[in-house]
Amino acid sequence: MKKLLAVIGLGISLIGCNPQENSQADIEKNYEGTYQELVIPVFAGVVHGGSSRRGTGNNFVRLPSPRTNQAIEVYPGSIYEPDLPEKLQKGQTAEILLEEVNRHAEKPKEIYSITTSDLADANVEIPNGPGKLYRYTITIRDADGTFKDIRYDPLFTTFEEYNMAIKMMKPVYQKGEEMTFFIQNWGPNHLSYSKNWKVFKQNGDEWEEIEPIPTSEAMNDLGIILNAWSMQYLEIDGNSEMLLPGNSESILLRNYKLNKGSYKLQITLGSAQHKYILEDGFVVE
Repeated sequence: MKKLLAVIGLGISLIGCNPQENSQADIEKNYEGTYQELVIPVFAGVVHGGSSRRGTGNNFVRLPSPRTNQAIEVYPGSIYEPDLPEKLQKGQTAEILLEEVNRHAEKPKEIYSITTSDLADANVEIPNGPGKLYRYTITIRDADGTFKDIRYDPLFTTFEEYNMAIKMMKPVYQKGEEMTFFIQNWGPNHLSYSKNWKVFKQNGDEWEEIEPIPTSEAMNDLGIILNAWSMQYLEIDGNSEMLLPGNSESILLRNYKLNKGSYKLQITLGSAQHKYILEDGFVVE
């Protein structure tokens, strides 16, 4: 609990911060939006609860407990491709239903339904609207109509605004001291951040980019990390890392040897379609 409070405290403390309070006048803001009430975990817990209560496990593997507070983010207008068995057993049919619901999975509004014997028909097109909550249901029945299994997937479409912040651990570092910064995802969207961040040094009225020390560290492949469902639209570049809603990352600023002076860190966050550049300043003495 103390760790959670510390993370939330970081987010709240940044909401009212004034970027111009840095010693450099040309630092862009280090946050976008505000801390969000995370309604998605509530929604996900309710929907996953339906699978736990009604699912038999005859066709679908039960979701592990860490997934119970997670919903699947889908981009508006995209195709949702559920993770399903390769095929149905002989004679079985699948009833596919997509509904728009509220955060408590109430007031369902049917969007799409089909009964099929081919799981290739289980993919559904998501309406082209941001910030919507959907419940995807697949019910399996035998040839005589006997109920076999059911699974509920909580889906939400990307919200229009991203809410996030970056922050250097300290405003002043000693030469040679390790430097750490935070990236905070205030939700409700998943976001990615480029690990190709930039460091600039102030030289009079100009900012000069500092070249990092070359490294052989392999780039991360966002597609591999996200193999549970397709979220390729998050990938900002070939060296992106995903950050879940409500989470934060503490990162060591490596591959730089900085002399005395005033600096700013610049990071690109968001998604391929919605990129934001945030900056935070610091001093090396």
